[in-house]
Amino acid sequence: MYASLIILMVIAAIILTTLVILFTRLRTMSGIRHLGGKLYRVNYRTNYKLDKLLAKGVKNVPELTAFASKHLYFGYPIDVTEQISGCTSFTATSPTGELLAGRNFDYPKTEILLVHTKPRKGYASYSMVCLAHLNISEESGVTPKTLIGKLMILASPFACVDGINEKGLHVAVLELSTAPTQQKYERTNITTTVAVRMLLDKCATTQEAVAMLGKYNMFSSAGSPYHFLISDATGNTVIIEWPDPEQNMVVLPQNYVTNFQLADGKDKGAGGGFDRYNIVKETLEKSKNILSEDDVMKLLDAAKAEYNGKWGTQWSIVYNINRKTMKICCYTNYDTVYEVQKI
Repeated sequence: MYASLIILMVIAAIILTTLVILFTRLRTMSGIRHLGGKLYRVNYRTNYKLDKLLAKGVKNVPELTAFASKHLYFGYPIDVTEQISGCTSFTATSPTGELLAGRNFDYPKTEILLVHTKPRKGYASYSMVCLAHLNISEESGVTPKTLIGKLMILASPFACVDGINEKGLHVAVLELSTAPTQQKYERTNITTTVAVRMLLDKCATTQEAVAMLGKYNMFSSAGSPYHFLISDATGNTVIIEWPDPEQNMVVLPQNYVTNFQLADGKDKGAGGGFDRYNIVKETLEKSKNILSEDDVMKLLDAAKAEYNGKWGTQWSIVYNINRKTMKICCYTNYDTVYEVQKI
């Protein structure tokens, strides 16, 4: 009798847990909203198991998709793409003393997703996802409005390429053209987009973010290296690079970056985006780094990548790091601005 009661209680607990898991996934999928054009947003309310992922470690896309398959899709296999193209990022100070961050993300045309996450053990944040990385696009017939598209968006927390959290930490990742980063210290491995997720969830300041990155082996699994622009509410902005693909991480005290290596070494200057870099540099120097939110968007317009039939600027976004707000323009349509209020 007692044993039967224990078995029934275990079965009931399993059923309840399964129902809760299903509910959070359905809640997330039903929370996808179309903001206009190719821009969507989602209030993500599923536990994406970041701590478990960081304990296990991943060093390539297959390992990341295997983890997502197990913990988000009940073992059902999924297919994602990790690739980041040309981009521009910088910070400036508003005339009223607020820190602003500008970001252009350049890639082939596809749908865009703004993700709001609120982990139980971590900071709430907004972050941006190029949905082509989750194999969602109108060309493929899979959109955020289709069932498959909604299911794929469950993996979106691990596909973010820039964002801001409730403490004012801002992170943006940009592509380089040298050897992929594959650090070989006795540390846990992480990939580029996992690092973005980790920093937004767990760090309140640039100093904390730099320290946390130094505890992991970075692997840029999409065949290219990347560097990060990281800033916080105090104005502390740095560029993080891995000029030696197997070893050291370098911290550069600079507040603007495009797609070539800045750190000293044999590959210094390797990459592209010099024209965009010079436009940003000259504007910031001329203004003494003081720009309004409108000025930041105008600078993003000046540094945009015109669509050439293959790729161009997907989104331009102005982050107010002190207010934790965003203004987003898609596909260089600077007449239509989507405003996102405080986290």
